[in-house]
Amino acid sequence: MDEEYKRKIDEMVGKLIELNQKVDNAVPDMSLINENDAVKLLGVTKVTLNSWRKSNVLIKQKHYIRIGRSIRYKREALLNYKSN
Repeated sequence: MDEEYKRKIDEMVGKLIELNQKVDNAVPDMSLINENDAVKLLGVTKVTLNSWRKSNVLIKQKHYIRIGRSIRYKREALLNYKSN
């Protein structure tokens, strides 16, 4: 390999590392949990959890999201809700 080629590869790798760090900082860590884990986390029953969702105590997009027919809860949002 000639030196110019090596230099260009090093430059591109540096840019990729920089972009990766920007993306990591820009996208918040969002862990999604299922209903069973949400029940354990909040210390309530499934009936209560569903009731909270239907009566907008837990707000769609803020506390949970739908993926097809599945519902996934945002762990951090539930932790913040629990501490209030």
